[in-house]
Amino acid sequence: MPKQKPARTTTDGGIQAAARARDFLAPVFSQYPLEVASAQGVWLTNSLGERVLDLYGGHAVAGLGYAHPAWTAALARQAEACQFQSNAVAMRVRARAARRLVRFSRLPFASVFLVNSGAEANENALKVALRMTGRPHVAAIEGGFHGRTAAAGAVTWGAQAKWYGFPRTPFEVSFIPRGDTAAIRAEVTKRTAAVIVEPVQGLAGAVALGAPFLAALRARCDEVGSLLIFDEVQCGVGRTGQPFAANLYGVRPDMLTTAKALGNGFPCAVLMLSPLVAASVKPQSLGTTFGGGPMACAAIEAVIAAIRNERLLERVR
Repeated sequence: MPKQKPARTTTDGGIQAAARARDFLAPVFSQYPLEVASAQGVWLTNSLGERVLDLYGGHAVAGLGYAHPAWTAALARQAEACQFQSNAVAMRVRARAARRLVRFSRLPFASVFLVNSGAEANENALKVALRMTGRPHVAAIEGGFHGRTAAAGAVTWGAQAKWYGFPRTPFEVSFIPRGDTAAIRAEVTKRTAAVIVEPVQGLAGAVALGAPFLAALRARCDEVGSLLIFDEVQCGVGRTGQPFAANLYGVRPDMLTTAKALGNGFPCAVLMLSPLVAASVKPQSLGTTFGGGPMACAAIEAVIAAIRNERLLERVR
């Protein structure tokens, strides 16, 4: 009797797919043994036709799930109307997205700067703070992750030892132990331009820093004239049952960054500015080619509309 070939499994197919990918992709990512062919709702379909329940969302990006009908339709409409123009020309979809973001936040922000990724939003937040204050130092929190670019990586805990490839940081950096309110006074001084903090740390394992610690940061920043930056790249856009963790904890930052779920998979991010900070931003002081593109803005509008129309904040709570 001839030997039967062993049945292929998801793992087998995934390993083969990973091997194919390594042929031409830079070998910088580890991958799950899974090759995704399509997706609907919370379900992935792999290259073998098997369905897999997705509890991951691509680094917490697919906040509305896959193939969300209103989101998909909004992108299709915008692609047919105009898929791209730069910030050198006005576009209503960009103006609408900015206005809706500010209103969605329920926080006293005056304006937004639209960019492409969380790291880019954080880079610009730090640049604004350093320029506005003229100070050389930034404080961050142990366990925090803010990106892999020069400034964002500099304020990421452990980056220097793990993967920070630049010869020096672009400013002085120190780290405050999580939850240690006594350490705040020592690390946040009149040399400190800004404190950057994830209210709920993501890469560290969903660690909520809590209202007392965040309020202590706010109080110390006010005392010495430093700016408070909330990095809500991962915990923002409804993930806490509020628009942002800032709403949940009742602490108002001077700047807030968010990305990931903001576009439900379309690359986009935003830096939100308080009136005082917004007044310090001058023409040509910030820039981006793709940030605020019409497709990204249509995605942002669709996400905010879905959160409202489907009562997602209430359902998360």
